[in-house]
Amino acid sequence: MNDRMVLAIDTSFGPVSAALANAAGDIVASFAADNAPGTQAETLPPRVAEMFASAGVPFGRVSRIAVTVGPGAFTGVRVGLAFAKGLRLATGAVVLGFTTLECLAAQAARMYPGHDVAVAIDAKRGEVYLQLFDRSLVPLTEAALFPVAAAEDIVRRESTEPAVLTGSGAALLAAALGGRAKIQTIARIDAHLLARRTIEADPARYPASAAYLRAPDARLPS
Repeated sequence: MNDRMVLAIDTSFGPVSAALANAAGDIVASFAADNAPGTQAETLPPRVAEMFASAGVPFGRVSRIAVTVGPGAFTGVRVGLAFAKGLRLATGAVVLGFTTLECLAAQAARMYPGHDVAVAIDAKRGEVYLQLFDRSLVPLTEAALFPVAAAEDIVRRESTEPAVLTGSGAALLAAALGGRAKIQTIARIDAHLLARRTIEADPARYPASAAYLRAPDARLPS
């Protein structure tokens, strides 16, 4: 089983990235593409194929696939999930879905060990996707969509000092902690870290289903 590989992919926010790791957590190959918005479907398959080819690893060696499931761009989340599930059919690999909120929290926790982490993703329209985690990455709240004012109240009530705020909506909530919060800017999901976390993760805890948290704007005609 030591020759089995883990593939992690992220398409939730627009840019596409992926990493391939062995059972020991060593990164064998990876890429990060700043592709144009809405082009995840065109970017992901050929870049993943190139990554496997450059590493000399056949797809059949993949035993686990990690994919980010949102919240994020509606189309991007769908692309990532569809690609991961297609590979599952081809390889028999187990697919695990990680929310972007937890991924960002894990990255912030590496930079600030021993801190609670609040992740806020700007959902526009005066709202944020919010979730709080303790220093061990145990969720303190459920992931949900909130108006900014309500999110501020939750951060103020649930977080302990010192707390770290991260995500594209972090600056919107900084005032809630009266200057007590550390804001950590994170530009993208770290596919390397996601791959390593997937090696020991419990698949039952990470279902491969979308976490949109907001209904899509498009509606079927009634």
